[in-house]
Amino acid sequence: MLSVLWLSALAPPLTPPRVSGRGAGWVEVAVQLDEVSLTVLEGDVSVQDELVDSALTVDDSAADEDPYGVVLWPAAQAVARELVALTDGSGEPLLRSGSVLLELGAGTGLCSIAAASVGATALATDYRPEPLELIERATASNSERLGKALAVTTSIFDICDEAATLPPADVVAAADVLYFASTGRALARRCVQALRSGTRLVVIGDCDRPGRGAFLEELVAEGVSPSAARFQDVSGWTAGTARNDLVAPDDSAPRAVSVGVLKLHAADLEGSGAGIE
Repeated sequence: MLSVLWLSALAPPLTPPRVSGRGAGWVEVAVQLDEVSLTVLEGDVSVQDELVDSALTVDDSAADEDPYGVVLWPAAQAVARELVALTDGSGEPLLRSGSVLLELGAGTGLCSIAAASVGATALATDYRPEPLELIERATASNSERLGKALAVTTSIFDICDEAATLPPADVVAAADVLYFASTGRALARRCVQALRSGTRLVVIGDCDRPGRGAFLEELVAEGVSPSAARFQDVSGWTAGTARNDLVAPDDSAPRAVSVGVLKLHAADLEGSGAGIE
């Protein structure tokens, strides 16, 4: 049985991310998760430009292609903070040695790196290779800085590909992936699939993207209790890094924003007969 205490309702505000380094094609962003200090790598503006150009030239059948995965979004920091603070019913950390986190639509991989920093094994997945390359480099950098090997692996995985088998995990997380209704519906089905297959907890973060409504509707259609299919607002920050205009406004400094976080347990499936502590 899992604790459903909301860390974000009790903890102090998150610290804004800050740029901590630059290189050819990438920007390093330092992220503070209470006592855990990590870094992720974003694709710089030149990389974003290439991905935007690619997205604008695809045919209509690939209209859901997007260039958003190579930058850090506010929901990732909020979800990562929740992950490192998760406890089970006895107060023990849920993500620890021997536990597995699956991150869907990983982008910069902050959630995976955070889970690995507290001892878990993480599988960071995305449907494009560019984010995964950044995650692998960021994992190596954090491992060196923290003085321990972080157990993060990467894999191509498309949430919307119904033929693709969902990897097993104790906890499933996704942050800022609800850009399209189709992705929202697909993610909802993946959440329920995970819970019915033994996943203990699903954590989703979203900044009110266009696919949120479809995601929540599909959760209920797939058997999640309507009372559980709700986001709770917590505080978050933009990264304050340079962006292609079609990816996001180019902020000169981090901005405080509202982030929705949703947690689902198997007991939230109607007819499960389970209780939640």
